[in-house]
Amino acid sequence: IIWQSQAVLTWQGGDLRDPKLSIRTDGQLLLTAGMRWSTPVNARETIYSLGSVFDADNQAWQEPMIDAMGKATWRWAPTWNVDTAYAVGYAGRDRQGCLYQSKDGLRWRVHVAPFFPSSFVFTNESSLAFDSYDTAYCLTRRDAIRGAVALLGSAQPPYENWQWRKTNTALGGPKLLRLSNGEWIAAFRKINYRRGTARTLIQKLDMKTARFKPWLSLPSGGDTSYPGLVESGGRLLVSYYSSHDGHQARIYLADIPLRFKKRSWRFR
Repeated sequence: IIWQSQAVLTWQGGDLRDPKLSIRTDGQLLLTAGMRWSTPVNARETIYSLGSVFDADNQAWQEPMIDAMGKATWRWAPTWNVDTAYAVGYAGRDRQGCLYQSKDGLRWRVHVAPFFPSSFVFTNESSLAFDSYDTAYCLTRRDAIRGAVALLGSAQPPYENWQWRKTNTALGGPKLLRLSNGEWIAAFRKINYRRGTARTLIQKLDMKTARFKPWLSLPSGGDTSYPGLVESGGRLLVSYYSSHDGHQARIYLADIPLRFKKRSWRFR
C-alpha cells in the first residue's frame, strides 16, 4: 500500500489531537478531533472538540466546526447507531463525563450528564459500541491510581441508565468492536509499570463477565496507542501508532485475516 498526503488540517494557535474518522448515515466521511489552544493573552490552555466533513465532490475537507457544546470538553470517538452518533466527553466542564448525541456529527447535545459513575474518578477516554439488539456498551479508561482497571458500562435504549462493572485490566486509548460472528474484541495500550514498557494489544472481551482474554500483541513499544478497528471481508484492519522502530513515532496498519468457526475465531 502506498500512502499519499490528501490534506493537512490546521487551526491557527491550536494543537489538533486524537483525530477519529467515522461514516455518517448519509455516507459522508466525518473527522472529529480535539484541540488544545493557548490564548496569546494569558497562555491559559483551553480545550475544544471540533468536526469536519469531507466534500467528495471537491475532494476537500470542509472548514472545521466547533459547535456550542464543543468548548471546554474533549469529545472522543463518535459511534453511529441507526441515524444517531454518540460520543463521550471528558475533562474541562465534563470531568464527570458526558454522553453526547448528534444527527450530523457536527452539532451535539447533552444526552446524559454526569455520565461516569460518581464512585470512580479520573475516568476519561471511552469507546462506545452497539450490539445487534441495540444494547450500548462503553469501555472507559481510568487513571485514579497507577494501573487502575478500566470500566465496562452497558445500557438499553434510550441509553439514559448505565450499569458499570470493573474489568480485569488497566488500559489506555481503548477501541471496542463487535465482530460479525457476535464476539467482542478491544484494542488498547497496555503499560507494564515494573518494566517501564508499553504495547498495543488486541484482546477478547467477555461481555457477561467483563473479563479480557489475551489474543494478539501488535509490533509496538515506546509511545504507542490509539488503535482503530475495522472488520471487512474476513479481515481485521488495525491502525495505530508506535515508536518501537527507532525514536520517531509512526502510524502502522495491521491486516489480520480472521477465520470463524461457529462462535469461535482466531487469526490465520
